[in-house]
Amino acid sequence: MNALSIIIVCYLYLYGLFILYITYLARKKRDIGAFINNLVNALILIVSITINLVLINIFNLPSREFIEFPFNILTVTFIIFFLPLFYLFISREKHRIKIRKKSNNNIKLQPFTELPLKYDIYRKLTHFVVLGIIFFYFTLGFLLQNLFVYIGGDIMIFSQNLVVFLVVISLIGLLTADIVRILTPEFYPLKQVNQILREKELHMRLGPHISMSIGCFSIILLYGIIQPIGPVIICTSMAMSIFGDVTANLVGRTIGRRKIRKTNKTYEGLIGGIIAAFLSGVIVLFILRNYYRFSVPGLFLIPFIGMMIIGIIDYLDLEIDDNLTFNFCISTILFFTSISIL
Repeated sequence: MNALSIIIVCYLYLYGLFILYITYLARKKRDIGAFINNLVNALILIVSITINLVLINIFNLPSREFIEFPFNILTVTFIIFFLPLFYLFISREKHRIKIRKKSNNNIKLQPFTELPLKYDIYRKLTHFVVLGIIFFYFTLGFLLQNLFVYIGGDIMIFSQNLVVFLVVISLIGLLTADIVRILTPEFYPLKQVNQILREKELHMRLGPHISMSIGCFSIILLYGIIQPIGPVIICTSMAMSIFGDVTANLVGRTIGRRKIRKTNKTYEGLIGGIIAAFLSGVIVLFILRNYYRFSVPGLFLIPFIGMMIIGIIDYLDLEIDDNLTFNFCISTILFFTSISIL
């Protein structure tokens, strides 16, 4: 690896260590749910980076760097400018707190054990940002390469590096903010974001957006470098996860009647979620058929397997955030199913 890739990898490992430290604090405070969720997030982040490095260095894959030029330069540039800028936001928040204390005008946002439907919709709408990864892989990458014609090489390798770059800077930004939120909540400059967090997510537990980011980042590192089936499976899994999760939540909140055990989830939401996941999987595979053509049975079998995984995970209602488990489990199982059976 070149020097810039080493810097980026070390920086991401540092975030993994921060998450492990937060995990330790959660265990110390006996917050078992946060401990389990944070630990799995940290392990998946660290292991996916490590496996990616092993694959590109030992098996001599077409993408020879963790992230290649010009995206390695852009990533380091982002880090250099982002950290001082975010520190300025923290300093401004400290100044505001001093003013409020002097005027006895402390504002506290009321946490929700169960989010009102309005905030739950806001929360779920943020998931659709992930659909941009499909656009980055199969549209934006092709357009941008025309601006970097001197790079040459496989367009899908270029798109893979583009996607890694965009997800890396997003993950760095989100993780930085969430680490500040957990370790120094008083000086967290984005307190309005807390309105879309549940009560259990306001303390030592990483936010659902972090689990979503790590879930997407890990599968891009693990399977995106296997062209072209990797990106196709990644995009299919992400679409199924998003539409399945959003539909299950909204159906359960609006027309759900029969509770699953003692949880807030309902069987109506579960059924609605797996149907939406299956349909979205079929649609994405059909749209991307020019990049990797499955047989007709495979076109339906892959979404069916993904649908069953979503149903099982949703029914079990694990302590680990489903924004992580959906993306990681579906992509992993569908990827190995695709290359071994289909």
